[in-house]
Amino acid sequence: MAGSHLAVAPVVEDGRLVGVVTRTGALRSTIYTPATDPDGRLVVGAAVGINGDVRAKALALLEAGVDVLVVDTAHGHQHKMLDALPLVRDARDEVAARTGRRIPVAAGNVVSADGVRDLVAAGADIVKVGVGPGAMCTTRMMTGVGRPQFSAVLECAAAARELGAHVWADGGVRYPRDVALALAAGAANVMIGSWFAGTLESPGDLKVDADGRAYKESFGMASSRAVANRTRDAAGFERARMALFEEGISSSRMYLDPERPGVEDLVDAITAGVRSSFTYAGARSLPEFAEHAVVGLQSAAGYDEGRPLHRSW
Repeated sequence: MAGSHLAVAPVVEDGRLVGVVTRTGALRSTIYTPATDPDGRLVVGAAVGINGDVRAKALALLEAGVDVLVVDTAHGHQHKMLDALPLVRDARDEVAARTGRRIPVAAGNVVSADGVRDLVAAGADIVKVGVGPGAMCTTRMMTGVGRPQFSAVLECAAAARELGAHVWADGGVRYPRDVALALAAGAANVMIGSWFAGTLESPGDLKVDADGRAYKESFGMASSRAVANRTRDAAGFERARMALFEEGISSSRMYLDPERPGVEDLVDAITAGVRSSFTYAGARSLPEFAEHAVVGLQSAAGYDEGRPLHRSW
């Protein structure tokens, strides 16, 4: 492609166009391996709430072939979650008995060791950690509930490790360093939302502001906008009642980075930062990184010192 000065080339199989490849895409194919199931299909996860017929919904998703089930609610350390998890686990075990595939069950969100222990005892293989760190979330400002993400992941990961379970760090990621810190705290996986919302592939129309900067609109799933979308078929009084209880931003501009406008561009940046962080710690695996990493406290001035300068002072 470089020799022919081609930026894009068609990919043809048996005379049929199956896609296109770029020079960067060709390079990425040597670095990344798609996450696939035993049948070679891309891995897919699905979430269920804790209301309604939880077991039936979980069973339908399992029959459809999902690879991970997430029992998902903002406040995961509550009785309804502890009632729902055994139902999901039973549905999972029923399908596993027929198919031989034991699908992992994740549940959350929590921010304490007690929350981890209770959810694992109720049937969770993975616990999601994070209350209030998301860019669209106003929970901490509205309610005072939540906990700094690194502290929460550190405590929850230690509790999960004792039980043979894992934690996912959910939220609070603005830079590759935040992914590295979550992994250093013991997370097995890191979830990213708003950062990816500002990409070409994210849902929504691409808009441009007065300065010519491209952006996508994003909103929290407990915001008035999301509540209105979910309750549009409800009766007027019920809709009005539910609109009183909202947390989250209804409209936020997630600007596209001109140098990294796509999801894969962000994945490149995250991978580069995390791989380099591993080399600094002398780690070859996630467990080694969590074991070797030494984390200290710093002031706001110390944090600011570590930021790059894009112009002289």
